Order: sequence, then structure tokens, then C-alpha cells
Amino acid sequence: MNNSLKFKKNESFYIRDGWIEKALNAINENPEINIFSKNNGMKVLGIGSNMVKGLKYWLFTANLIESKGKDIVLTKFGDLVIKYDRYLENNFTWFLIHYFLCTNMEECPIFYGMFNLDLKSFSKNEAAEMFVSQFTDLGYAFKKDYIEDDLNVFLKSYINDNISDNPEDNYACPLANLKLLTKKKDRYSKTRPMYGNLSCLVIYYALLSLYDENSFIIEESISEFNSPYRIFNLDKNMFLQYLEEMKKNGLITVNKTAGLNTIYFEKRMSLEQLFEEYYGG
Repeated sequence: MNNSLKFKKNESFYIRDGWIEKALNAINENPEINIFSKNNGMKVLGIGSNMVKGLKYWLFTANLIESKGKDIVLTKFGDLVIKYDRYLENNFTWFLIHYFLCTNMEECPIFYGMFNLDLKSFSKNEAAEMFVSQFTDLGYAFKKDYIEDDLNVFLKSYINDNISDNPEDNYACPLANLKLLTKKKDRYSKTRPMYGNLSCLVIYYALLSLYDENSFIIEESISEFNSPYRIFNLDKNMFLQYLEEMKKNGLITVNKTAGLNTIYFEKRMSLEQLFEEYYGG
């Protein structure tokens, strides 16, 4: 029995608007203070202790912080966010956060499954049953209640209709601004992003990470898990449009071999170089 998937680590809290930037800036300005300790977290972040635990989980899972010995520090991605988008106002940053969450199968299995599996339109119950079936077939240990709880957090993350009588629950999740999910009555549908909102540099980074800088065949990349085609809800025309933009910018070349379109990376840009390119150096 495989036990490696993590559930219920978010303390049933989705990411609230303002949480991540406040935490990143606090860590950056006072690296010697552990803002996730019970007293510090509530004081510095102004949220309850369980919310602090949930926020810590999201920051780790989105590749924004990491452990170094006993210290919690910003990752390279976290440092770049502080440098270029300190208040997380740009969709470029949020699409990267989305990418890191949804390619992290072990720590964030519902997010991973939602954007990797072929589930275009669904009710909450249909999605829960699909995950139960998939994780059972793969030999993972879990409780169905955990899947349902994490599924609720996922839906609240991408749909901005979280209104309640509790003021703490009225904060929207910025991931909803990416418009990758829509809701009509009790059904949800995955939707394509607006082309102008999603930079080709994010697609390029996802491809570079997936193929470890090696060449790949376009047709095969459409069905690959963690492919940007899946992670960002692209259709084939949109995917080809991004590849064409990368080609024009000298990031890739396209060659036809044995009737198949093969992509070769012309440039191998680091995440730091991508931020520099996007924000104009």
C-alpha cells in the first residue's frame, strides 16, 4: 500500500488574498524570526494559529519557502517574487504558483489530479468519486472524507463565490483571477485562460522543467502529465500559438522528423532569467 500522498495539510483553509505577500515580506525582512511559531505567526500575520499552519503548507507546496536546518527561508522563486512582484499583483507570479501547486502530486494531490486528469466538466460528487477510484487503483491509502475536504478547498481556490457570515471566510483566493475554472449551478468546468494573461515564458518554463531541457514531440507532449497543455487548460490551437511565440523569440526550434514535429530548446533560461525577461531586466 502506497502512503505517500498528503491530505488535509491545508487545515481546511484556501489561500486568502494578502496572505502570501505578507508572509514572504515578513520572512524577507526578519529572517531570524520564525513567523510560523504559534505566537509569532498570530502576531506577525494577524491570523489564527490554524490559519498559520495552513499558510505554511501553501508556501512550502508552492515552492516559495524551504527548510535549511532549523530555519525556514525563501526559495529562489520566493526571492524572485520579493524582487519583482513584492505584492503579488501580476498574473505571471500567480500562474507560476498555480504551476508549482498543480505539479506537486505528493503534497497537493487534488490540485495535481484536477489539472492532469481528463475531467472537463463535473459536479463535486463526480470529482470526489473519480479521485477515490484513481487513488485506489494506484494503491494509495486515504480516507474519502479527506478527499472531499481537500476538494472543497480546491473549488474555493479557483471559484470566487466564497461568501459567508464569518468575515475570515470572505477573502477571495487570487488563483480565482486566473479564470481556469467556472461554475454553473452545481457543475464546474475547466476553462482556457485568456492568451494575453498567460505569458509564453510560463509555458516555456513548464516545458523546460518537464523535459529536462531535452527535445520532445509536440503531439506526445499534449498527453503528458504535468504538460502545460494540461496544467493550464490549453487547447491544441492555443498550445501551438504559444510554441510559435517561443519560436519567434528564439527560445525553441521546430523540426519535422519522420512526420512528427520535434521541439528543440535553443535557450535554457533559469527561473531568474525568466523573471528578468518578463519584467524587462
